[in-house]
Amino acid sequence: MFLKLYNSVQITAGARHALIYDTGTGFLRIIPKGLFNLIADERTDYTLLRNEMDPENQTILNDYLNFITSHKLGFIVHDKKELGYFRNASVFKENPTFIEYIIIDIADPALFSSLITEQISDLQIKFLEIRIVKEMDTEGVAEIISKLALLNHSSLHEISVVARYSHELHSRIREGRIDTDKFIRFTLYAAGTDAEETFGPVILHLIKKELIIPISCGCIDLKNFNLSHPFSLESKAHNSCLYKKISIDQDGYIRNCPSMPQSFGNISHTSLKEASQATDLKKYWNLTKDTIEVCKDCEFRYVCMDCRAYTERTHTNSEGLDISKPLKCGYDPYTGKWENWSTHPLKQDAIHYYGMQDLEISGTKA
Repeated sequence: MFLKLYNSVQITAGARHALIYDTGTGFLRIIPKGLFNLIADERTDYTLLRNEMDPENQTILNDYLNFITSHKLGFIVHDKKELGYFRNASVFKENPTFIEYIIIDIADPALFSSLITEQISDLQIKFLEIRIVKEMDTEGVAEIISKLALLNHSSLHEISVVARYSHELHSRIREGRIDTDKFIRFTLYAAGTDAEETFGPVILHLIKKELIIPISCGCIDLKNFNLSHPFSLESKAHNSCLYKKISIDQDGYIRNCPSMPQSFGNISHTSLKEASQATDLKKYWNLTKDTIEVCKDCEFRYVCMDCRAYTERTHTNSEGLDISKPLKCGYDPYTGKWENWSTHPLKQDAIHYYGMQDLEISGTKA
């Protein structure tokens, strides 16, 4: 008797616990390392294994197998020949598009010009995130939104806009005054409530939390885990935050991420295509969680978005890359406990280095 997990089901071992999750249903559960060891090898013959166990361990084995089958995470296969009929889980397949994701931080609506939208179209970028860096009046945000129509014939799959909440902006979105045929996601922060509304191709997220862009970025939280199948596969092969990403900060400088220190020219005189060809832009693209300190021992490493912009600044590898744990992660895989990262005594030097002391005062730390 053998156990076959469904292709959408992934298991990951950490230092203390293991994780099982279903990328199809969103099911996620911490499991004992003992269960991971039992189901990690699908060639395990549970009939033979049960015969070698004492009655107490047989009961534990039966409970484990019932857990898998009752939650529809896998099924029983009765012989090895039958097991061979099922193909193994899929592997990550590269998309031919060189740059897939762009973040643009905007303090002045004039930054988001037709020149930039043309370059986004030329690079066949799939995802665009616009973040309004400073408090901007509704007309300024509306000017940015109106320019999204320039991307109607681009390869974009999704547009995301992050801005501070205002009643006027909320009303404008609800009234549908958005001239784009793309799927668009709005996030309005400091909204006084957490809610989600849908208007045709528009999804509106209201969040109570205050944000300070860009330094509020990079928080590691259970609510932010990505259980999609493509993300899980990509995380095993590439960096889950920076791979195939390019950004423009509020001053027009092109970076891998707006918070990364290295720039590759300013959009006023350097094109996105030119910047994307810089070797250093890609230096973190293949740094997986399996090579990052602490993360490599964490059971959440393939569902967690990494952050190389804000780290604990404790380790570098032989290539000079920062392989430190993300600063804004409060999980300890060696104890299996979550703590407030902002008050951890060993993180205070890094918090001061990045100038994040005010985040704690304003209550925006995770």
